[in-house]
Amino acid sequence: MKNLPLFAVLLLALTIFSGCPGSTDSNSEIDFKHKDNVVYARIPAEPDRLNPCLSTNSYSRMIHEHVFLSLLHFDPQTLELSPLLATSRPQLQETEDGIAYQFEIHPNAVWEDGSPVTGHDYAFTIKAIKNPKVNAAHIRSYIEFISGVDVDPENPKKFTVRTNGKYIIGEAVVGSLQPMPAYFYDSEGYMKDISIAQLSDREQVAALADNNENLQAFAEKFNGQEFAREKISGCGAYKFVKWETGQQAILEKKENWWGEGMDKEYPLLEAEPDKLVFKIIPDQTAMLAALKDQQIDVVSQVPPKDFVSLKDNEMIQSYYQLHNPSLMVYYYIGLNNKNPKLADKRVRQALAHLVNVDELIETLFYGLAERTVGPFHPAKPYYHKGLAPIAFNPEKARALLAEAGWEDTNDNGIVDKEIDGELVELTLDFNISAASEFSNAQSIILKNDAKKAGIEINIIPKDFAVLVQDTKRRDYEMYAGAWAQDPIVDDPKQLWHSESDTPDGGNRVSFNNVEADKLIEEIRVTLDEEKRDKLYKQFQALLYEEQPYIFLIAPKERIAISKRFEADVSSRRPGFFVNTFTKTEYKQ
Repeated sequence: MKNLPLFAVLLLALTIFSGCPGSTDSNSEIDFKHKDNVVYARIPAEPDRLNPCLSTNSYSRMIHEHVFLSLLHFDPQTLELSPLLATSRPQLQETEDGIAYQFEIHPNAVWEDGSPVTGHDYAFTIKAIKNPKVNAAHIRSYIEFISGVDVDPENPKKFTVRTNGKYIIGEAVVGSLQPMPAYFYDSEGYMKDISIAQLSDREQVAALADNNENLQAFAEKFNGQEFAREKISGCGAYKFVKWETGQQAILEKKENWWGEGMDKEYPLLEAEPDKLVFKIIPDQTAMLAALKDQQIDVVSQVPPKDFVSLKDNEMIQSYYQLHNPSLMVYYYIGLNNKNPKLADKRVRQALAHLVNVDELIETLFYGLAERTVGPFHPAKPYYHKGLAPIAFNPEKARALLAEAGWEDTNDNGIVDKEIDGELVELTLDFNISAASEFSNAQSIILKNDAKKAGIEINIIPKDFAVLVQDTKRRDYEMYAGAWAQDPIVDDPKQLWHSESDTPDGGNRVSFNNVEADKLIEEIRVTLDEEKRDKLYKQFQALLYEEQPYIFLIAPKERIAISKRFEADVSSRRPGFFVNTFTKTEYKQ
């Protein structure tokens, strides 16, 4: 299992609902529809691309993490940082400028053409991300502290990553990058003569972006469709076979996989199934039908209502195990802070008072979620428990709107205000994923409650991929979203710093706040845990006041896994890891 930086600390308790035996003869083998050693996994939406430097889609990651390997990885059960492509966690050495991380890649690790995986490939990957013309702003903010990579001339498997400062998640960031083969992704050698130092210097990189044809040529090719969905090659256990839009993506285990047999010493190199088939099934009804027809072996994000009913379904209980682990994810409503209607924090606060989160938990999640008031998971030790959940209060919302100058001056039931000499009514478009049962139900509840304060909500269902592109372009007023977190301490820069308010940056609500930027910058370099936790709480209090998002819930996952496999679940997203599924001769 392989992945990107991710958030530390707690192993969340897993509450597992196991299936009960059916009524068939206890000595008879279950008649599974699939007999092969192939895992058929459902993903709820189309991947955006299978390039780990460019993808911002968690469903893409579910696929490409089996093609590419990171140096280090968070163990799904212990959540501890563990070696994967590297032979061990790095040796750390403090330097005048920052920290140096010394790695060694497994001696037998090779790319698909049989050539060795080396530090040169890691250095190439850093350069690709730092290339300002490459659409990797969402990762670039994390690795800006990397100043160079020194490869051992005697053994290119050994290399040192130099940094120009201390960073709270430095080891995780440096270790979680997935090296890409330079021979494959830069066969023309466009990036060969461009150094990491040049790409790390703001003045030099600006000049390169304008004048260096090689840098521009590489970016044009690397950003293109060819390396997004046609030519995919890594050093992981599985090779890319094909991607059929709207249907499925298929990976096949490599013959003579270099990591075979190493899983006892390095369990994260496990690769049990012969093939991984990711079925793209956005519609929840179609997903349930596929589950009951045994077309899929594993599914997550089962709607809570359906998950509860599945526990009473005899057929499901006979063929599947049901699991309910805590999950490091939070749901929110994103608000376009640059939109004139939403620029005033009092309007955003009013909207927060119009979301009945307790009702959402009880009626839509059947209690399988908890409230959250900020961008960190409630299980994290620095989560600000002193901030009270914002109460559902339409009267308070109307009062806040009046303070901000929004009142119903024409008696049509919708509050209005003069903006730039024009009377504007507070009518807001709410973009949601058409395939999300939760978002659809949530939006209807919000629409009805918002009317109580004089706000008209227009629900705009969209395909998930279109929804994501609209948010990147800031072409929206409100949208329903979710962010998945990982097991390391949080670096808020990607989502909340003004520098991340770019088309490829994670600050998709255009939150620009000088005080927040200063807190983020201080958090990133504060290694003292007690001091950092105080800064985290100051930052959460600021977001609580500004309400750039309406923070909703941290859900528990709902997973069904076929009994034809032995498999563990995890609090790490997506909650299961198909490369570890072991085929069994299950008998009732």
